[in-house]
Amino acid sequence: MAQPPFMSSRSPPPLQHPKPTHPAYPPPEPPHTPGRSSASSPYSITGRLSQDDGGYQRYSSPPVDVHQQQQHQQQHQPQMHQHHGAASTSAYNPGVGGPAHAPMGYGNNNNNNFGAWPGMNDATAQMGMQFAGNAVQAGHDYVERNLHRYIPLPLVKTCFSVTNSYVLRKLRLVLFPWRHRPWGRQMRRAGDGTNAESWAPPRDDINAPDLYIPTMALVTYTLLATLASGLQSRFDPEVLGLSLSKAIGVVVTEFVVIKLGCYLLDVRGGGASGVELLGYGGYKFVGIIATILVSFLNFGWALTGATFFYTFCANAFFLLRSLKYVLLPGENSSATAATLSPGQKSRRVQFLFVVAMAQALWMGVLSLV
Repeated sequence: MAQPPFMSSRSPPPLQHPKPTHPAYPPPEPPHTPGRSSASSPYSITGRLSQDDGGYQRYSSPPVDVHQQQQHQQQHQPQMHQHHGAASTSAYNPGVGGPAHAPMGYGNNNNNNFGAWPGMNDATAQMGMQFAGNAVQAGHDYVERNLHRYIPLPLVKTCFSVTNSYVLRKLRLVLFPWRHRPWGRQMRRAGDGTNAESWAPPRDDINAPDLYIPTMALVTYTLLATLASGLQSRFDPEVLGLSLSKAIGVVVTEFVVIKLGCYLLDVRGGGASGVELLGYGGYKFVGIIATILVSFLNFGWALTGATFFYTFCANAFFLLRSLKYVLLPGENSSATAATLSPGQKSRRVQFLFVVAMAQALWMGVLSLV
């Protein structure tokens, strides 16, 4: 059978790997660049063929630009500062001779140097601190402005301006008000040159209401009510909270009734504010404490009832004389209120009498311990 014409009986020659050859001469020099000498060419030969090189020639790598490398490191690494203004720590640079120094960590920066934090410099830190200070100041002004609208802090501070002699004299006045004269409050002029008149503080005026005695009497009443429950073998931790809540509820209820009556009677320019009305309502705890202390002596219900009746009458008379300059400001010689009509004066006197007689109800509720 004949073979096709494209097939041959001879096999192809075996493949042979090419032998590596090396140029006999170094590669041509690149075009000359201004400012660069031929000696600094990246293709300059650093060594000729030697016997130990095995037939290969060594060429040096392009030289490293130290200045550019330092700029590159400064862009990617935050600036580090040493403590107490010492010299700055050099960053690690493998291309520069000398020992390698690692950058200082954040734990070694003991001062408030915001520049050690990544992405934050002195200008950013100052801007943040200024913004935080402005925010805090704005919040403080907002709270103070809205708090003074409902709670006059200067007046509260004035109501706590008392002395030891004032406290003793005031307690004697609350328990024995029968022969006290006069009942009008004293005025004082401001020493800032404006000659503005205001009420004298309690430490300078025995007739001025305070908040120290009512507050201390409220706390003492709560403790005595809890003690009375323990002496009667019915003590419970909840008695403390219940006694305090009942006392505060009575004072707030009486305050709301008085304010509502002043609003309906169109009382304006009176001699007491809301804070001072709370002080007047807190003096009833002095008589209640006296009644509870007498009940601890176990002299019988007759003596306890007589003490309660006397303290009620003393507190009612004290409120009649004190609140007279609140509901009837025209009675005060230093007041500038307009003259009241006979009908208005009669209604205010009746309301004042009702407030005084209501002390029997409030004191009776609080005396049941």
